[in-house]
Amino acid sequence: GQNFKPIYGVEAYFHPSVSQWQEDKVRIDAEKLAAKKKGKKDTGTEISAATVEDEGASKKAIKNVLNKRRHMIMLAQNQEGLQNLYRMISQSYQTPNFYRFPRIDYDMLRKHNGGVIASSACLGGVYAGDFWENWENGDEAVQAAMRETSQNMLDIFGDRWYGELQWNGYKEQHDLNKHIIKVCEEYSIPLISTADSHYPNPDAWKDRMLYKRLAWAGNKDADTDLPETVAEVGCELYPKNGEQMWEAYKTYSEENKVEYDDDLVRASLERTAEIAHERIESFYPDNKVRLPSFVVPKDTTAEEELTKLSFEGLDKIKKRLKLNNTKWKEYKDRLELELDVINANEFASYFLTMKALVDRGNEVMLSGPARGSAAGSLVAYALKITQVNPIRWGLLFERFMTANQKDNGFPDIDHDVSDPMKLKDILIEDWGDDVVVPISNWNTLQLRSLIKDIGKFYGVPFVETNLVTSKMLYEATPKAKKAHGIKAGVYVPTFTEVMEYSDSLRDFLEKYPKIETHVTRLYGAVRSASRHAGGVVIAENLNEWMPLINSKGVRQTPWSEGMNVRHLEPMGFIKFDLLGLASLRMMEVAIIHILKRHYNNKDPSFADIKAFYDNTLHPDVIDLNNQEVYTNIFHEGRWAGVFQFTEQGAQNFCKRAKPVSIVDISAITSIYRPGPLSANVDKEYVAAKNDPDSVDYPNKYVKEDTEET
Repeated sequence: GQNFKPIYGVEAYFHPSVSQWQEDKVRIDAEKLAAKKKGKKDTGTEISAATVEDEGASKKAIKNVLNKRRHMIMLAQNQEGLQNLYRMISQSYQTPNFYRFPRIDYDMLRKHNGGVIASSACLGGVYAGDFWENWENGDEAVQAAMRETSQNMLDIFGDRWYGELQWNGYKEQHDLNKHIIKVCEEYSIPLISTADSHYPNPDAWKDRMLYKRLAWAGNKDADTDLPETVAEVGCELYPKNGEQMWEAYKTYSEENKVEYDDDLVRASLERTAEIAHERIESFYPDNKVRLPSFVVPKDTTAEEELTKLSFEGLDKIKKRLKLNNTKWKEYKDRLELELDVINANEFASYFLTMKALVDRGNEVMLSGPARGSAAGSLVAYALKITQVNPIRWGLLFERFMTANQKDNGFPDIDHDVSDPMKLKDILIEDWGDDVVVPISNWNTLQLRSLIKDIGKFYGVPFVETNLVTSKMLYEATPKAKKAHGIKAGVYVPTFTEVMEYSDSLRDFLEKYPKIETHVTRLYGAVRSASRHAGGVVIAENLNEWMPLINSKGVRQTPWSEGMNVRHLEPMGFIKFDLLGLASLRMMEVAIIHILKRHYNNKDPSFADIKAFYDNTLHPDVIDLNNQEVYTNIFHEGRWAGVFQFTEQGAQNFCKRAKPVSIVDISAITSIYRPGPLSANVDKEYVAAKNDPDSVDYPNKYVKEDTEET
């Protein structure tokens, strides 16, 4: 409920020259290869994954050539600065800047520094690199290197470059502070004081240390002992206010017996606040919705193009279905109504983009007929985004979209394909990797694995942790369902509910209170990044509107998207879901076998597969009244791989209901949900099917609309 001012920034990895770093890397690789060919033990530079960002990184890691990089703080002063940060981060993750870590250099800063405020960062920072690389040669060598850095940064940033002081227990920090003060005084560079922040409050330091130890669990040489006090760590890494910063300055300067000018330090603290409150503008990132412009031909609008393509598709439907004048008017009126709603909500570009990706996918793989409420759109059917005729099946457009849909966000048409990764790669190749970008998944620490990992760390017998983690969900789920009034269906209890409702877990945590403290604080912390199975963002020049990152060589967004977390659309990015459906892959393979076996086609192309599907299996042509299917599959219980009939409860309901039409199947899958089941609708439905005359309709209108189900 507090007013706050967001500040957008990044702690980047800086190297003076990426091209020079590349030359060093090539030289070292050649030396290692030559040594290997000679049969000698490699004595070259050790490749270390150690980073400088955490508490007290080793000098050896900093001097390592292949890992060589320095931290640098960059803050967006305004929208221009924010977009420049996006550009630099996106470029830093691309070859040749990326090797284990993304890198920026002077050349990149010269091109993209507008609207950016920068500072020298921590013990692993820009000035710190000069210090670590030259300290053995004396103070003058350190100062000479810092002068060169200062001149370069001033040439690029001018008065937007700051020297950064920090206050902790490391002796080297105070040596560095003295050098920074001296060079900044010489070049009239303003000083600021900052606090590295790796956890949210003073009490969380031990959890942070445990988090790191868990990450190192597979490294035999790693230190796995936890410090007993924060003093042993040498620094406190949580956000501090001005008074706390002053206290840290006083405490650590006295402990290290280093004298500073109080007025200088006080001014550096005030200047830090001045940057936040005055130099950085109050602005919200530009979140205008961005969709590709190439889906709209020149000299026309998205609305005009969508209307044109929709009516062209409707004309083909008219010819295929041989619609009479009355039926044609129904289709035409429905299409015009939908187009009015879509265009009024400014969704035309979305539909055109969706059509473009579906059309491209249909050239190389089978796609699903429709998923969810989008099947109620005649526009989607006319554009061949979906394959289900909504008028034939009485599907409602209003369930998909309403007149004020824009207030609730863009439509979300899920699209099933046989191979989503292949389609993504094709779209990226066709449209560009700054146009089609997979979204990320942030994998987090979960309750079961946390209890096991922390238990192992503290030496708790595996039998105990395994027993409690195997029982806790079983114990908590029925109690949580009862608390919510849920009587049927799948329910996954929340973290809080498992902690509250599992007796075994409560007893375990009472016995091992340290585990409870750590679990509560570490639950949900990020463990790793991965690529989302289906989601992509499609827009133009995405590298200028978001900071594109890499994970295992894949370019992707830094933001995730899910049912409970909506990061993308509020920032102007629309997610398109390309979902893999195993049934479609099976159908492709089955069709290949059929073509080979029954049509003497020894090497079927995908065009052959698609033609067979369109002529035989497409929803418009398949015989949905074939009673052999209902009798032998749904009555007899042969449900292997049949969507929504994998649960025993759904299977038992289906056997009782004995469906004889696709409408019956639809009713069964609609009723088999927690709400209708708790109201015994399944029992009423079976009774009504067995004795239709027993149903009492209040009037003819209700009968017309509900008799079918």
